[in-house]
Amino acid sequence: MKRNGWMVWALVGAMGVAGAGGCAHCQGWFCKDPVRVGRATHEQRLGPPYDRPFPLGQVTDAHWETQQTNAEAADFILYDHEFIGNTAQLTPKGQKHLVQIALRLEHVPFPIVVEQSPDGKYPQLDAQRRQAVIDYLVALGYEKQRIENRVVVAPAFAEGLSAVEGEAAYYSTFYGQFYGGTGRRYGGTGGFWR
Repeated sequence: MKRNGWMVWALVGAMGVAGAGGCAHCQGWFCKDPVRVGRATHEQRLGPPYDRPFPLGQVTDAHWETQQTNAEAADFILYDHEFIGNTAQLTPKGQKHLVQIALRLEHVPFPIVVEQSPDGKYPQLDAQRRQAVIDYLVALGYEKQRIENRVVVAPAFAEGLSAVEGEAAYYSTFYGQFYGGTGRRYGGTGGFWR
C-alpha cells in the first residue's frame, strides 16, 4: 500500500510538471514562448542581420594584417648603408642580410628592393648594386632569370631621419623622459630646470 501511494504521488507530480511545461496557457519560466515570458530572444535583441555589429576585432584585423604584410615586405629592402661607401660591394652585415633574404625568398612574393641613391642622383651606381645583388643570389644557387625579375631599384618604403631628428630620437629613447636633451630636467646643457 505504501508503495502504491508513493507511485501515485510521483505520477501526479510528473503530470503536473509536464502539463505546466507544454500547455497552451502556461505562464512564467515554464513556458518556452518568449512573448509569454516577456523577454526578447537573442535574435530579437541583435536586430536584423544586416544591421548587427561586427564581431569583436573583425574590423581592425584587416588593418593589422596589412601592417604585418608591409613589415614583412620591408625585410626585403637592402638599404644604402648596407653597401660600402659609393660602391656596389655589400658590407658583411649586408651580406648576412642578403643570405637571410635568400632563405625566405621561395616562400614569399615580395620583391628584393635595392634602395635608390638619394634623389636618384646616381642611376649607374644603383644599376651596379642591383647587378651585384643578382650575382650574389645566383652564386647562392638561384636561377638568374627568376632573380632578375625580383630585384628592383626603388626608394625605401620609409623615409630616413635627418641628423637632427635622429639625435632627438636617440636622446628621447635613451635617456627617457627626464634626462638629456634641451628643455628637459636633470641634464642637457642648461642645468636643472632648463
